[in-house]
Amino acid sequence: MANDIKSKIKSLYEIMKDEKIQELEVDSEEYSLCIKRKNNNEVFSKKQILAPSSVVSEEGKQEARSLLETIKSPITGVFYKSLSPSSPMFVSDGDIVEVGKTICVIEAMKVMNEIKATFKTKIVKILAENGKIVTSGQDLFEIEKV
Repeated sequence: MANDIKSKIKSLYEIMKDEKIQELEVDSEEYSLCIKRKNNNEVFSKKQILAPSSVVSEEGKQEARSLLETIKSPITGVFYKSLSPSSPMFVSDGDIVEVGKTICVIEAMKVMNEIKATFKTKIVKILAENGKIVTSGQDLFEIEKV
């Protein structure tokens, strides 16, 4: 019986990973369960950015504000814009990328970790420097959801 529940929980967790679900609660006659998983491939935060000062209202000189999101590094490692110096960059400022497209690679412990877009987005600005170390949680890109 305990192995049956354990296999159900493992199965639920695998479904969560496949469907990119971060939290799941299950209440059944056999058990109550709450699973929260940390996603290592997508770390986002909201950030207020001032628009250019040329954008003003007629009533007064108020700066327009837009809400941009940032993609943060899920791990510490070396940030790369392309697979090699002779390869094209994965993305550039202003690019609109589709779901599943690799936007950068972070090398950690000799492993190349591809960071992929999880939704259609516009890359507003690349914040990390190519070939430089980034830390977990560091902003890599400013983005707008499309």
